Amino acid sequence: MPKIIKDVEEIIKKCAVELFIDYGYDQVDMKIISKKSGVAVGTLYNYYANKKSLYITILEESWENTFKKLDEVNELNISSKEKLQRFITTLYEDIYKRKGLGKALVNNLAAALQEDETMIRLKNSLIFRLETLVNGTELLINCPNIRTRLAVTLLTSMAALLELYPNNNEDNIDFLVQLISLSIK
Repeated sequence: MPKIIKDVEEIIKKCAVELFIDYGYDQVDMKIISKKSGVAVGTLYNYYANKKSLYITILEESWENTFKKLDEVNELNISSKEKLQRFITTLYEDIYKRKGLGKALVNNLAAALQEDETMIRLKNSLIFRLETLVNGTELLINCPNIRTRLAVTLLTSMAALLELYPNNNEDNIDFLVQLISLSIK
């Protein structure tokens, strides 16, 4: 008689997240996820067609939650400075909680993910929200695609600060707010 595992899909995702964080996308396969989760490899494939679909499902759920929070910040009727502070804090804290899992959005670490429609949509959704944040403000820098460039600068700077100064979250957030503020009137 096959063993019955309660909440099998959540167990699979939880174990996969831990493995992706610890070893990276390229070093994890379905056999390793099977072993860690205690779910047979064949059962894993009943839930996810492959490692890529599992990884993308995990990222998508995580980022959709972040997008919801960022949208709530963008809708607040507060000063631009306070909105920027809350937005960057929310984004930073959510990325920090992922412990590097979302680097693929910024860096496209794994070649298999570079052209994935969902990954492209998530990346564009994040850039859109960053652009929306500064959309109602006057920008001091005048160059083509400034809002997109500002969004990309924020994301790459955030990723670098998380890696280089992992124990200075408050200082990192303050720096990012000041950096972006330099571009906004």
